[in-house]
Amino acid sequence: MTFDNSSQTPPPAPLAPAPLGPSAPGAPMTGAAAPVGEKSFLVTWLLALLLGVLGVDRFYLGKVGTGILKLVTFGGVGVWALIDLILVLTNSTRDAKGLALAGHAQHQKIAWIVTGVLVLVGAISGGVNASQSAEVPASAPAVTAPAETEADDSADEPAEEPVEEPVEEAPAEPETPSVPAEYTSALTKAKTYSDFMHMSKAGIYDQLTSQYGEQFSAEAAQYAVDNVEADWNANALAKAKTYQESMAMSPSAIRDQLVSEYGEKFTPEEADYAIANLGG
Repeated sequence: MTFDNSSQTPPPAPLAPAPLGPSAPGAPMTGAAAPVGEKSFLVTWLLALLLGVLGVDRFYLGKVGTGILKLVTFGGVGVWALIDLILVLTNSTRDAKGLALAGHAQHQKIAWIVTGVLVLVGAISGGVNASQSAEVPASAPAVTAPAETEADDSADEPAEEPVEEPVEEAPAEPETPSVPAEYTSALTKAKTYSDFMHMSKAGIYDQLTSQYGEQFSAEAAQYAVDNVEADWNANALAKAKTYQESMAMSPSAIRDQLVSEYGEKFTPEEADYAIANLGG
């Protein structure tokens, strides 16, 4: 008996590859299984929320280069800071070593709530400010009184022109010539010498023009002695009493001293008045 072995045996079925589980080598590492570093999620979130435009969150994570760039650009004019905040909230941010942030699971809910509340409050306050600035009270238009359409009957009559009465002009006062400052100063000095030193007119003139005295010009000194308010007789009498009381001089000697050109330089009439009224 013979057997027909010409029929072929079907090949065995291929083996299916074993699925890679979480613990299988070569399996991709998910976010939950990523190694966690020492940097805190809560601190990073607060820095990104409050100081993100200054790049403080990136400095905290050890990313100094991008932190400086974020600082000088003010958080990319706010856009970069907003993106970094969203990455922190979604646990997509890693530190400089590539490690995840610690404490995300414990604080993510409160971080989302606080961030949402702050965004909502900012949006509401911005809308309120915009509406207040838009509601600018318009100033009421000025009401102009309508022009009178009806004219009085008397308007047609020619108005009488008022008769102007001639006005008498007051006579102009003569202008007082201005006195030079030197003349005024010389007059002040002359009054001082007369009131306090009881000097004669000639004595004051010499004192005003002396190069060892006041050094006024001759014109200013002459103006001063001509316009000073002084009683020359009274000055001569005061000088005579000074000589009599302080030096016990005789009336004759006193008169000589009063009229001497090296003494007081009073006139003879002024000296005679002083001696006559000198008394005992």
